[in-house]
Amino acid sequence: MAERDGKHLTFLLGNEEYAIAVTEVREIVGPLPVTPVPGTASYVLGVINLRGKVIPVIDLRLRLGLVAGDIGPRSCVVVCQARGGALVGALVDTVVEVMSVRADDTEPAPAVAGAEVAGLAKIKDRVVIMLDVAVAVGDVAVAA
Repeated sequence: MAERDGKHLTFLLGNEEYAIAVTEVREIVGPLPVTPVPGTASYVLGVINLRGKVIPVIDLRLRLGLVAGDIGPRSCVVVCQARGGALVGALVDTVVEVMSVRADDTEPAPAVAGAEVAGLAKIKDRVVIMLDVAVAVGDVAVAA
């Protein structure tokens, strides 16, 4: 299960704010040219060449069952490390901040949420959806 206590990178997908533990983030890069790979899932955009390393990239909106969005001037790829050390890029609309989350400010994911949702953080007057990177990108990492 994803960490629910500590520093988290927050980002937007549409109007909703999501977070992943910074320990699972390797770097953040601007959108790079993507090479489509035949036969992949609909949410897999393809692969990028990041300093000589081929990394699969997913559209995190589609992976989470959201409506696809346009790549905008603030869009970026969050390169995450999945189980086993494989790297996977996740296209997000914009990165917001790195914030500290205390376990006391979190709640478990509701029963209706997908397995990708690790929990919910109540930060000031907003709710941030905390993602489990291993679940959200794990199937792509294994296939890569």
